[in-house]
Amino acid sequence: MFIQTGSQSLDALLGGGIRTGMVTDIYGESGSGKSQLCFSLCASCTKAGFRAFFVDTAGTFRPERVSEMAGTKEALDRITFVRALNTRDQINVVERVRDADARLLVIDTLTSLFSAEYSAGPARHLAVMSHLHDLATFAISTDCAVVVTNMVRNAPTETGKYIQREYLGSSVSIYSHIRMKLALEDPSRGWFHAALLQPSTGTAQFAIIPRGLSDIGD
Repeated sequence: MFIQTGSQSLDALLGGGIRTGMVTDIYGESGSGKSQLCFSLCASCTKAGFRAFFVDTAGTFRPERVSEMAGTKEALDRITFVRALNTRDQINVVERVRDADARLLVIDTLTSLFSAEYSAGPARHLAVMSHLHDLATFAISTDCAVVVTNMVRNAPTETGKYIQREYLGSSVSIYSHIRMKLALEDPSRGWFHAALLQPSTGTAQFAIIPRGLSDIGD
């Protein structure tokens, strides 16, 4: 099963939409459309008659925006919102979702609480990998779509320049089935760029408008 993003071009890039039974990692800078995409997925999931869980670790959830995208406030009745204040809150959500028979689990943002709680690099990586292992096992065993968002950081290169890399990307990628990077392409028009990195590669453009995600020109 697929959960549609709202943009046909983005769905085509993903092979039909966000796949259930898999972990999809979506990362990018602040303002690159990560949370808006997650809101659109929640709206699509509820319109199809399924339940969704939204785990908010950084204060990003906007219920009024989800209602706008879904076209009805009743959509929120099918979304369980969890404001995770620590990593334990975040990790424990997996069992709650299993009991609720949800078709979509969103964690926005995956690594922010781990970054705050774990000062040592190796311990932080191990904790994130353990959490993602649980998420991957859960997704596969329940046919639930797990979508996580993540940050980027500027990493130095051998030439002294800096390039953008996903935060803790080496650990996140181990258990992520699908990885995609988002970027703001044209702020004045609300155009965005998506680059699929795993399992295949490709790019797509999409727009964010009041009713949600759409194709450019719609």
